[in-house]
Amino acid sequence: MEIKYKHFEIPVNERDLCFFDTETTGFELNKELLEIGAVRAKANTFEKLSEVDIKIKPQHIENASPEALEVVGYNEAEWEKEGMNLREGLLKFLDFAEDTILVAHNLPFDWMHVQNALEKHGFQPTYFYKGLDTFSLGWLLLGDKAEFPRLSLKELSNHFGINMGTHHRAIDDARSAYMVFMELVKLYEKK
Repeated sequence: MEIKYKHFEIPVNERDLCFFDTETTGFELNKELLEIGAVRAKANTFEKLSEVDIKIKPQHIENASPEALEVVGYNEAEWEKEGMNLREGLLKFLDFAEDTILVAHNLPFDWMHVQNALEKHGFQPTYFYKGLDTFSLGWLLLGDKAEFPRLSLKELSNHFGINMGTHHRAIDDARSAYMVFMELVKLYEKK
């Protein structure tokens, strides 16, 4: 399937940002999405506009990595009650992220899992074809500091005094990525 991105006429500096995070049943691309959390921020001002928390019911939980399920805090009853099927979850995310630039901490992981799921369902992205990575921004601004051996979202959040909520829950990690981004912007402006 050829990937088609739309709305090229919108300049990048006029696009809202969509800070997002995914949780999956494992690292490999054949693993399923369990959650997508996202925070939308206004272009240029970065004012928080809205957020969405999407739980996705896994179809093949038997193929999940037990470690991944433990890290995410997967609870079958919670997902059954609050979750939706993957198709509905993807459509909800595509609607939320329309015309934005995606931003994540370790963007390739989250982007690839979403893209893989979109392709399996025959969906096209509604967001811009380029994104921002808070890991990369952190590396540029803080990568020479010994206190950041991995430049993880947790390390950066702790450094900036950000309450992460429940780490490895998609919405809380999306919120953390947004707040880390805001702190990195402030740090950049001071330099």
